[in-house]
Amino acid sequence: MSEAARLVREGRTKELWERYCGYLDFDAGAFMDVQRKLLAEQLARSEPAALWTRLSRGGRPKDADGLRRIVPLTTYRDYAENLLARDESVLAGKPRMWVRTSGRSGEYDAKWVPWTDAMYAEVGTAFLAAFIVASAKRKGDVSLREGMTFPYLLAPTPYISGVISEAMLEAFPFKVLPKLEDAYAMDFQERIMAAFELSLSEGLDFFWGMTSILMKLGERFGSREKGASPMKLPKDPRALFRIVKALVKAGLAGRGLMPKDIWKVKGAICGGMDTGLLKDKVAELWGVEPMEGYGCTEFGAIAFQSWSRRGMTFYPYMNFWEFVDEKDYARSLEDPEFVAPSRFMDEVEAGGEYVLAGTNFHGGAMLRYVLGDLVRIDALEDAEGGIRLPQMSFSSRIDGLIDIAGFTRLTEKTIWTAIERSGVKYEDWSARKEAVGERPVLQLYLEPKGGERSAAEVASLVHAKLRELDAPYRDMEDLAGLRPLEVTLFSKGTFARYFAERQAAGADLAHMKPPHVNAPDRVVESLVRMSDWKI
Repeated sequence: MSEAARLVREGRTKELWERYCGYLDFDAGAFMDVQRKLLAEQLARSEPAALWTRLSRGGRPKDADGLRRIVPLTTYRDYAENLLARDESVLAGKPRMWVRTSGRSGEYDAKWVPWTDAMYAEVGTAFLAAFIVASAKRKGDVSLREGMTFPYLLAPTPYISGVISEAMLEAFPFKVLPKLEDAYAMDFQERIMAAFELSLSEGLDFFWGMTSILMKLGERFGSREKGASPMKLPKDPRALFRIVKALVKAGLAGRGLMPKDIWKVKGAICGGMDTGLLKDKVAELWGVEPMEGYGCTEFGAIAFQSWSRRGMTFYPYMNFWEFVDEKDYARSLEDPEFVAPSRFMDEVEAGGEYVLAGTNFHGGAMLRYVLGDLVRIDALEDAEGGIRLPQMSFSSRIDGLIDIAGFTRLTEKTIWTAIERSGVKYEDWSARKEAVGERPVLQLYLEPKGGERSAAEVASLVHAKLRELDAPYRDMEDLAGLRPLEVTLFSKGTFARYFAERQAAGADLAHMKPPHVNAPDRVVESLVRMSDWKI
């Protein structure tokens, strides 16, 4: 029996909270005490490793200050030669497993990252803590019980979602629907159908995955289109009763069926830049406000929101965190001899945007590794939640900026927010900078959902919101007379056909959907080919 299960069974919920969620009581000083201690252990453990000797240029940092003074920032290119070959001889010890994530177009199809036993155990602990907090109404509120369910709508091992799921099931006896061994044998659509068919009988307590998937599934419950609903008519009497009861509830409310009519979800952990934009829609459909989480293959658990659903708080036990000013990071790319200075958690400033760098604990391989994300420190504490640690949000990818005429650098988040606030209904979108003659254009490709708006109307609405959201974009029109936004509307089903084609080609989940920002020519050409018409 796991420690968490034993504590739940014995009713020791206060001790459970302190064990798994106690870091939320830290201030920045206590956070750094933990970070420095774990980093010193990691540096001592990894010093003999050939990979770390090469990455640190023969330096021997003993502590956090030595780390940022001696070791240059790294990207996956610095590891590719060894990790793509899964060369264990350069590591500090034999890994438990190799975890796969999406690669870099034109260079390698996938990235492989070694995970140790200790990393595996810690990520299970981290996400168990997140599940506890996701269902909490306040500090110390624990609703966890054995056998609570969640649907498996994620990629299997060797992807990180599969690793996390397996680690969580070792940390606590959740009931995953369908069972992992069955889910792994299914494709994505089959997993959806099986998960919700089982959830009608077994119930649905938690959800974790991408916010966009949770919203789209919620919308499909009330759809009248043939084959749109993720469920079949159930045969199990318990499931049939649940559906009849839900239909009555929806009918009395005078609307279509929603997931919240069927289940009382305790908590949802969702990832993706769209979480902040879509959380109100998710709450309306599912009856629960999703808690945003931030993680990846190289780092495991990075940060989670608390019960207040404000900013995210960094998790202290998996990686050592550093924050690099964007201009210093840009200089490090131009000058290999330049070691970019960084800030630690107790040195960040409210309102600052930083390139995030991390060093694995627990025998991991990544050293001052730059994931490629810009994060924003929204505040130095969450007063509402009583959390005295810096609160962060995801700002953009370093390579996910669209520079228009030198006036503005638009992020995916800014464009997405403008589309959402414009009132335009859509299935999906993709934007990038293009050129019409010598004129720079912000080209937005969008598949509308219902309505009869023209491309010109959509462009006018989104342009107005970009002006409100981004002062440099507004100045571009007011001072230089430039209005760069142009819109191409795709036919119904374009993005679904793209998804289906990528799935048939054997692409992993990370490559199923087109990128929202800076899609390459081949992706845009595929979308255009799959659209029956454009306006």
